[in-house]
Amino acid sequence: MKNHVVALFVLIASALLGQTRVVGPYTLHPIIPGVIRVEDANSSNPSGIHRDAEGNVTGYNNCSDMYLIVGSDRALLIDLSQAISWDDTAVVSLQALVAQEIGERELFIAVTHSHGDHTGMLPAFKDNAAVTFWIQTAEFAGRDLFPSDRTTPIAAFPSIDLGGDMVVDAVEIPGHTGHSTAYFLRGKNLLFSGDGLGSGNGVWIFSADGFTQYRHSITKLIDYIRDPAHHVDANQLLVFGAHYWQKREKEKLTMQYLRDMQTLIGEIKTGTAREEKVTFNRFLDTNFIYGEATITWNKAAAEQFRAE
Repeated sequence: MKNHVVALFVLIASALLGQTRVVGPYTLHPIIPGVIRVEDANSSNPSGIHRDAEGNVTGYNNCSDMYLIVGSDRALLIDLSQAISWDDTAVVSLQALVAQEIGERELFIAVTHSHGDHTGMLPAFKDNAAVTFWIQTAEFAGRDLFPSDRTTPIAAFPSIDLGGDMVVDAVEIPGHTGHSTAYFLRGKNLLFSGDGLGSGNGVWIFSADGFTQYRHSITKLIDYIRDPAHHVDANQLLVFGAHYWQKREKEKLTMQYLRDMQTLIGEIKTGTAREEKVTFNRFLDTNFIYGEATITWNKAAAEQFRAE
């Protein structure tokens, strides 16, 4: 096992050294062989807040990452990022980069949750008869978004074997939305979580019910990771969120992030969590903070939770 871990991190290190490439509005960042983070940003519109020489804000790209996993037989694209309007080659560029990476392999597409910044480039693939959508259908109930004849519900097939020791397991983590879903690359200690766990600067929770769901999801996810049957080494786990740039100064997100989330939920319950006032909207008015974890929620709802 030790040799396997060392080998994996050698692969990660080598993949990250100078091998990014740009296709239209997208930048491809290899993670390990066969796994690529696709960022909807390039040198003309880099990720994050743009400032001039005097520090004035001149632009903002809250880019939303996709993750492409290529097995020997099939490939899986997780999420579909923003609907890009700042580069008119976005559709053809995304189609081209995916085609180049997967060759003749069958393509499956999964989506972590229903928010528009993770479904924006659906037009690039929706009418492609060769693409199958692997979807948490409860998350999209009542919406005619994916072609019914090419949609496979995750509830029926919670895992997909891409071939060549690339198996992806789906785990529902409601809270941010009602049926947010995370994806483990089995045996590789990689977790692709969308916005379900936050992307480095914390998770947004939009209701009291959402918080109840989220605190159960964190416990369930930690238990899942600890279960040897799921082939996850907690000490080597890397978490990749859907807005990767938001991790900012953090080198990486690890199991410590999840542990801190669990501790933070307990501190919200006891009223000991560090609080920071924010003004994202009328409901999202407070950051609750512990260690690496932040939950952006509502102060009055938190007080009600403590009183229960």
